[in-house]
Amino acid sequence: MTDEALKLQRFKEAVSADIEEQVSQILDEAQAECDRMMSMTRHTVTASEEKSRQRLRQEAELDYTRKLSTARLEAQRSVLVKREQLADKVFDRVREKLSAFRSSEGYLKYLEGAVKKCRERFPDKKPLLKLAPEDMKYAGKLGLEAAEDRNIVLGGVTVGFEGLGAVIDCTFDSMLENERAEFCNNKELSAL
Repeated sequence: MTDEALKLQRFKEAVSADIEEQVSQILDEAQAECDRMMSMTRHTVTASEEKSRQRLRQEAELDYTRKLSTARLEAQRSVLVKREQLADKVFDRVREKLSAFRSSEGYLKYLEGAVKKCRERFPDKKPLLKLAPEDMKYAGKLGLEAAEDRNIVLGGVTVGFEGLGAVIDCTFDSMLENERAEFCNNKELSAL
């Protein structure tokens, strides 16, 4: 081979080596870009999956909390209903016993004792009694001025005093109402 052919051969080999090096570099860069894009895609997919899992977890927790709150409210409502039913039964029996007591000889003694205790609190003042319509038959036996009070249903007496705004309530109605409130507020009943 001639010198010129040899130079041409070397030039071709140098150009070919340079082209191969540039192609290899381009392929390496493309592979690096592809790896970077795949890594970003994996990261995006992983983040998206984690967001979805977290959203589903939060929705499940929220649903659980709602169901738990609903169950608690229903349980409290059930306890309140049972407590009311129990109170109704107990106080219906009390009303029956009070009715029986009003028919007994001890009722007049109760009225006399209640009036006496009230008068001891304000001995200088003139008392005015108020009785249930059914109890007006006892007014003469109590020896004091008495008026009918239709608000007294279960029995007992209220004693007011002339010149005072004070009224002492010794009615079974108010006693029963107070007892029922205390009964219903009893902490032991909340454990039903």
